[in-house]
Amino acid sequence: MKRILLTSALIGLGLPAVEAATTLDVDFTATVLATTCTITIVEDGGPAVTGSNDEYSLTIPDVGLDKVVTGDVAAQANFKLKAKDCSNGYSKIFTTLTGTTISGKLIVNEASSGATGVGMGIKRRDTADSTFFTPNNTDKFEWSTDEKANGVPLTVALRETTAGAGRTGAFQAKATFNFTYE
Repeated sequence: MKRILLTSALIGLGLPAVEAATTLDVDFTATVLATTCTITIVEDGGPAVTGSNDEYSLTIPDVGLDKVVTGDVAAQANFKLKAKDCSNGYSKIFTTLTGTTISGKLIVNEASSGATGVGMGIKRRDTADSTFFTPNNTDKFEWSTDEKANGVPLTVALRETTAGAGRTGAFQAKATFNFTYE
Protein backbone atom coordinates (compact mmCIF):
# COMPACT_ATOMS: atom_id res chain seq x y z
CA MET A 1 0.00 0.00 0.00
CA LYS A 2 2.80 2.44 0.81
CA ARG A 3 4.46 1.87 -2.57
CA ILE A 4 1.27 2.67 -4.43
CA LEU A 5 0.68 5.88 -2.49
CA LEU A 6 4.28 6.99 -2.88
CA THR A 7 4.28 6.24 -6.61
CA SER A 8 0.98 8.07 -7.07
CA ALA A 9 2.35 11.15 -5.36
CA LEU A 10 5.44 11.18 -7.56
CA ILE A 11 3.40 10.75 -10.75
CA GLY A 12 1.38 13.77 -9.72
CA LEU A 13 4.58 15.81 -9.83
CA GLY A 14 4.88 15.10 -13.55
CA LEU A 15 8.33 13.55 -13.47
CA PRO A 16 8.71 11.58 -16.72
CA ALA A 17 11.18 9.01 -15.30
CA VAL A 18 8.78 8.14 -12.49
CA GLU A 19 5.75 7.89 -14.78
CA ALA A 20 7.38 4.97 -16.57
CA ALA A 21 8.38 3.14 -13.39
CA THR A 22 6.38 0.06 -12.49
CA THR A 23 7.89 -0.29 -9.00
CA LEU A 24 9.69 1.97 -6.60
CA ASP A 25 11.96 0.64 -3.87
CA VAL A 26 12.63 2.82 -0.85
CA ASP A 27 15.15 1.96 1.85
CA PHE A 28 14.37 3.47 5.25
CA THR A 29 17.00 3.77 7.95
CA ALA A 30 16.07 4.48 11.56
CA THR A 31 17.48 4.12 15.03
CA VAL A 32 15.15 2.69 17.64
CA LEU A 33 16.05 3.94 21.11
CA ALA A 34 15.13 2.34 24.39
CA THR A 35 12.65 4.18 26.53
CA THR A 36 14.44 5.59 29.54
CA CYS A 37 13.25 5.52 33.14
CA THR A 38 11.25 7.90 35.23
CA ILE A 39 13.50 8.94 38.11
CA THR A 40 11.94 10.24 41.31
CA ILE A 41 13.28 11.38 44.68
CA VAL A 42 11.73 9.56 47.62
CA GLU A 43 11.98 9.73 51.41
CA ASP A 44 14.36 7.29 53.01
CA GLY A 45 14.50 7.72 56.75
CA GLY A 46 14.89 11.47 56.49
CA PRO A 47 12.68 14.53 56.20
CA ALA A 48 9.68 14.61 53.90
CA VAL A 49 10.34 14.99 50.20
CA THR A 50 7.80 17.15 48.40
CA GLY A 51 7.21 17.84 44.72
CA SER A 52 6.97 15.66 41.66
CA ASN A 53 8.17 15.17 38.10
CA ASP A 54 11.37 17.19 37.84
CA GLU A 55 11.10 19.55 40.85
CA TYR A 56 11.54 18.21 44.37
CA SER A 57 12.23 19.78 47.75
CA LEU A 58 13.81 18.21 50.81
CA THR A 59 13.87 20.30 53.99
CA ILE A 60 16.49 19.69 56.64
CA PRO A 61 15.09 20.75 60.04
CA ASP A 62 16.69 23.74 61.77
CA VAL A 63 20.19 22.80 62.83
CA GLY A 64 22.84 24.51 64.95
CA LEU A 65 25.99 25.82 63.30
CA ASP A 66 27.99 23.64 65.70
CA LYS A 67 26.42 20.55 64.05
CA VAL A 68 27.32 21.85 60.57
CA VAL A 69 30.91 22.54 61.67
CA THR A 70 31.40 19.06 63.18
CA GLY A 71 29.64 17.19 60.35
CA ASP A 72 27.02 15.85 62.73
CA VAL A 73 24.19 13.72 61.29
CA ALA A 74 21.74 16.40 62.46
CA ALA A 75 23.09 18.58 59.62
CA GLN A 76 22.18 16.08 56.91
CA ALA A 77 19.22 14.20 55.47
CA ASN A 78 18.80 10.90 53.66
CA PHE A 79 16.82 10.29 50.47
CA LYS A 80 16.79 7.96 47.47
CA LEU A 81 16.84 8.36 43.72
CA LYS A 82 14.33 5.78 42.50
CA ALA A 83 13.97 4.50 38.93
CA LYS A 84 10.61 3.26 37.69
CA ASP A 85 8.88 2.45 34.40
CA CYS A 86 12.21 1.45 32.83
CA SER A 87 12.38 -0.44 29.57
CA ASN A 88 14.49 -3.53 29.15
CA GLY A 89 16.53 -1.72 26.49
CA TYR A 90 19.24 -0.48 28.81
CA SER A 91 21.73 -2.15 31.12
CA LYS A 92 23.28 0.84 32.89
CA ILE A 93 22.20 4.12 34.50
CA PHE A 94 24.79 6.83 35.14
CA THR A 95 24.26 9.99 37.19
CA THR A 96 26.07 13.32 37.32
CA LEU A 97 25.34 16.36 39.45
CA THR A 98 25.18 20.03 38.50
CA GLY A 99 24.85 23.11 40.66
CA THR A 100 26.55 26.40 41.49
CA THR A 101 29.55 25.50 43.61
CA ILE A 102 31.22 27.53 46.30
CA SER A 103 33.99 25.20 47.40
CA GLY A 104 34.82 22.37 45.01
CA LYS A 105 32.24 19.78 45.99
CA LEU A 106 29.85 22.03 47.94
CA ILE A 107 26.89 23.83 46.35
CA VAL A 108 26.37 27.49 47.25
CA ASN A 109 23.61 28.88 49.46
CA GLU A 110 21.16 30.84 47.28
CA ALA A 111 19.08 32.28 50.13
CA SER A 112 19.31 36.06 50.25
CA SER A 113 20.76 37.32 53.55
CA GLY A 114 21.23 33.67 54.50
CA ALA A 115 23.92 31.59 56.13
CA THR A 116 27.42 32.31 54.86
CA GLY A 117 30.39 30.02 54.75
CA VAL A 118 28.06 27.02 54.49
CA GLY A 119 27.52 24.78 51.46
CA MET A 120 25.56 21.66 50.56
CA GLY A 121 27.17 18.38 49.54
CA ILE A 122 25.61 15.18 48.20
CA LYS A 123 27.13 11.73 48.60
CA ARG A 124 26.24 8.06 48.71
CA ARG A 125 24.76 7.05 52.06
CA ASP A 126 27.17 6.05 54.83
CA THR A 127 30.28 7.36 53.09
CA ALA A 128 32.81 9.98 54.19
CA ASP A 129 32.45 13.65 53.31
CA SER A 130 35.48 13.23 51.04
CA THR A 131 33.17 11.31 48.69
CA PHE A 132 30.78 14.21 48.01
CA PHE A 133 29.95 14.26 44.29
CA THR A 134 31.71 17.00 42.36
CA PRO A 135 29.09 19.16 40.61
CA ASN A 136 29.61 20.25 37.00
CA ASN A 137 32.15 17.50 36.43
CA THR A 138 32.32 14.66 33.94
CA ASP A 139 32.66 12.20 36.83
CA LYS A 140 29.58 10.04 37.07
CA PHE A 141 28.43 7.21 39.24
CA GLU A 142 26.87 4.02 37.96
CA TRP A 143 23.82 2.47 39.56
CA SER A 144 24.30 -1.13 40.76
CA THR A 145 21.76 -3.82 39.89
CA ASP A 146 20.31 -3.52 43.40
CA GLU A 147 20.12 0.28 43.08
CA LYS A 148 18.27 0.00 39.77
CA ALA A 149 15.68 -2.15 41.52
CA ASN A 150 15.52 -0.44 44.92
CA GLY A 151 16.91 3.07 44.49
CA VAL A 152 20.22 4.81 45.18
CA PRO A 153 20.51 5.78 48.87
CA LEU A 154 22.02 9.27 49.14
CA THR A 155 22.72 11.88 51.80
CA VAL A 156 22.60 15.66 51.48
CA ALA A 157 24.70 17.45 54.09
CA LEU A 158 25.34 21.02 55.17
CA ARG A 159 29.02 21.66 55.74
CA GLU A 160 31.25 24.62 56.43
CA THR A 161 33.04 25.77 53.26
CA THR A 162 36.10 27.02 55.13
CA ALA A 163 36.92 26.16 58.74
CA GLY A 164 35.70 28.90 61.06
CA ALA A 165 33.90 30.82 58.28
CA GLY A 166 30.35 29.56 58.88
CA ARG A 167 27.64 32.04 59.90
CA THR A 168 24.02 31.31 60.77
CA GLY A 169 21.00 32.10 58.61
CA ALA A 170 18.59 30.57 56.12
CA PHE A 171 19.94 28.07 53.62
CA GLN A 172 18.54 27.12 50.22
CA ALA A 173 20.43 25.46 47.38
CA LYS A 174 19.60 23.72 44.13
CA ALA A 175 21.22 20.58 42.76
CA THR A 176 20.29 18.94 39.46
CA PHE A 177 20.76 15.22 38.85
CA ASN A 178 21.44 14.26 35.23
CA PHE A 179 20.94 10.70 33.95
CA THR A 180 22.36 8.82 30.99
CA TYR A 181 21.58 5.28 29.93
CA GLU A 182 23.45 2.52 28.11
